[in-house]
Amino acid sequence: MAIKKREDEGLPEYFATFADMMTLLMTFFVLLFSMSTLDPVKIADMAASMQENLTGTARAERVPIKTQSEIRREVLEAIEQTRMQDVAEVTHSPKGTSITIDSRFAFDVGEAELKPAIYPFLDSIIPIMMDQGNKFPIAVEGHTDNLPTVGEIALRYPTNWELSAARAARVVRYCIERGVPGGKLRAVGFADRVPAGTSWQQTRMGVTEEMVRAGNSTAELQATNRRVEITFLQVG
Repeated sequence: MAIKKREDEGLPEYFATFADMMTLLMTFFVLLFSMSTLDPVKIADMAASMQENLTGTARAERVPIKTQSEIRREVLEAIEQTRMQDVAEVTHSPKGTSITIDSRFAFDVGEAELKPAIYPFLDSIIPIMMDQGNKFPIAVEGHTDNLPTVGEIALRYPTNWELSAARAARVVRYCIERGVPGGKLRAVGFADRVPAGTSWQQTRMGVTEEMVRAGNSTAELQATNRRVEITFLQVG
């Protein structure tokens, strides 16, 4: 009597639905992770704690890690002490805590040399930058209006890119000369590409020519765009 071979029935019918559901769940969690903001300070502190537990070597002194809220409060106190409320503004975004300084207070038109009037304010926030509990990298950003450089100014700074970068670099150099570690600082020039009021999300997506023209449509707006921003970066 011939023995019938059992036919391979394959996977159960419900398995296709189950696999689709697992794929959708994985996609959902990947999306959540991509939208999240990793805190480099907390990651570094966690890594240090794990190393301490594994090696058994305790840190000599555990310096409390500052939060963005604490940095913001200290900066506001510095602005109040130096009476800079009219020329410096503090904002917070997913990017970090930013100090916007009116460049008319910091620089002459077309110049990248600091005015002496800004020294007391920079001196007041330099201890915040040097605080061992402040683990945030610091970006100094230079911005300009959309008017091209002309005349003698154009000989030194052919475009607003050079002018904005030179202003940012001058602030960074001043901070380094006062003891701020250079590894914490970065100088960035944005020219006219990020008008005042542009959100962090808009900057990431890309500022259009229409946005630049609208942000420089009046002399008042152009004056607002001529600024320097110092940011304690949440990410980066």
